[in-house]
Amino acid sequence: MPVRFGPFVLDPDTRELLRAGVPVPLTPKAFELLSLLVAHRPKAMAKSDLQERLWPDTFVVEKNLANLVGEIRDALGDDSSNPQFIRTVHRFGYAFRGVSPGPAASFFLKWQHGRERLGEGAYILGRDPDADVFLNHTGVSRRHARLVISTGQATIEDLGSKNGTFVGERRVEGSQALQDGDVVGIGSVKLMFFVVQAQTSTETDVQ
Repeated sequence: MPVRFGPFVLDPDTRELLRAGVPVPLTPKAFELLSLLVAHRPKAMAKSDLQERLWPDTFVVEKNLANLVGEIRDALGDDSSNPQFIRTVHRFGYAFRGVSPGPAASFFLKWQHGRERLGEGAYILGRDPDADVFLNHTGVSRRHARLVISTGQATIEDLGSKNGTFVGERRVEGSQALQDGDVVGIGSVKLMFFVVQAQTSTETDVQ
């Protein structure tokens, strides 16, 4: 069964790690390690146990396991000094943990001639009439950017547009998280991104 955490989906059946529906490259061993940690969450797994599962009946140096953890962290954009997903258990091993979700929230985009409420899912922003957020303005590409709402978080990525996608004055390279009050530039259009927090939430961080 696929497991969702943050903007990611881990699918053991298809052996894919997806971010906003886009495959994230991982070597086979790194994918196996991530799958093991996710399957045993939130339990910490010993290095010796992980090595035996990943390299049965084979002697490997401990650095091989550390290199795989580093590869996973790079793929997830995880910071080892302040990890959201992969926790190092000193002198023992590693554990998987999700992000604390906080209260449930509603997400909105607002611009000069429109307003859109966003629920969970992916939204294409562009000049294509079939786009989820239709922006019929000069300088906007037909499929300009993709905005994803997943487990209480919002990210945006450019889709190879001619004039770029910006958050504030910064051009988006890859995928970038959005925060309440951010100004998103889609070609010549400026959109305000808003987050309205609810009082309570029953959501979990990993589904």
